Parts: sequence; structure tokens; C-alpha cells
Amino acid sequence: MNMEIDYQLLLGTDKQTHLLSYGMLSFTLGIMVLLLSDRQLVKTRLRYTWMTIVTLGILEEYRQYFVPDRSAEFLDAMANIIGVTLGILVSLFIFHIVYNTNRFLSKSIAIYLLVLTPMLIGLLVINERPFIAFDQPIQDQFHNLFASIGL
Repeated sequence: MNMEIDYQLLLGTDKQTHLLSYGMLSFTLGIMVLLLSDRQLVKTRLRYTWMTIVTLGILEEYRQYFVPDRSAEFLDAMANIIGVTLGILVSLFIFHIVYNTNRFLSKSIAIYLLVLTPMLIGLLVINERPFIAFDQPIQDQFHNLFASIGL
């Protein structure tokens, strides 16, 4: 019995895009929950945020089944779930550093990471020598977005 694994299908650009997109979405929403919630409610609200984004990601895959020239893929849903989980875990990590540590340095690093992360994500998008390859239409959309913003 010989089994071959299609690594391009498992780890290709499409799966990376799903993972990064859902990771950034859940991280952003997780930070919003951190900033807008009482300390006692943060973990509960992050759980609800995780469940909501995962459910919407799976429903989106089902929706694609009914759209011409699109396909519903199990591996896309798994990449979505992994991205959401990583984004929420980073949010929880920041919550832990900010609220459970009394050291000024740790709080400063956490705040710096809140500023640094979006900057690094922006560099991923506009990188001239990308190590993550997007389809050309997606790159054009990013360039058009940045042009309309004035960057």
C-alpha cells in the first residue's frame, strides 16, 4: 500500500491565505474583546468569538458549494479553524501578559506587540519579494486598496 501526500494541496497558497485571513480576523476581534470587555468576561467572550468565527468559516465553505466555479473544501475549513485558534491564542497570551503580570516591562512589551503585529502584517502584504505568493488579482486588490488610502 503506497500513499502519496499532495503537499501543495495541504500547504499551498490557498490554505496559507485561509489560515492568515482567519488568524488576522480572530486576532483583531480578540484584541477588540480585550479592550472592550471587563476582565472577568474576557475569556468567555473570546470563547464565543472563537465559536462564531469557526462556525461562519464552515458555513462559508458550504456556501461556496452552491457558487459556480467555487468549491467547498474540508482542508479550507481546517485552515480556517487553525487560523482562528492561533489568532485567539495570541489574544489570550496578550491578555495574560497585560493583566496577570505586574511588571512594567512585560506590559510595555505587550503594548508594543499590539502595535508591531499590524505593522508586520502590512509588510507581508506589500513585500516586494514575497515568500507567500498570492494570486495576481489579490495582489492587485491590495495595491488598489493602498493606492486609494494614499500609501
